[in-house]
Amino acid sequence: MENKLQLTIVTPERNYVTDYVDQVNVPGVEGDMGILYDHAPIISTLRPGRLSYEKDGEVVSLVVSHGYMDVTDNRVTILAETAEFLSEIDANRAAEAKEKAERTLAQSGLTQKEEEEAHKKLFRAIARLESSEEN
Repeated sequence: MENKLQLTIVTPERNYVTDYVDQVNVPGVEGDMGILYDHAPIISTLRPGRLSYEKDGEVVSLVVSHGYMDVTDNRVTILAETAEFLSEIDANRAAEAKEKAERTLAQSGLTQKEEEEAHKKLFRAIARLESSEEN
């Protein structure tokens, strides 16, 4: 494949994408990044948000939660805790998850681990809601 990136997106539950693409856009913790052919090697931590890739003029978007990205030799590997294609997002369920996470965070006496987990759930729900509204 000439001037294409080999993209792999996996979660513990499923292999979402294995394809050759033109560009990948990821939500990094330091900001959004665009990866093109011949990109320098990079490893980055992902934040919850919209990940998209372009193949032959078509853009495909997913929402990913926390994870990692590795770019080496025109291969982009995304290891995410969770991922959903925009068409799979249930906005009502995402809104309920957001409300539940906010209620949890409003409680006093949470352990650090409970608070971190509630924040992760809140950020994921917000990313899902924002992406479902844009779709």
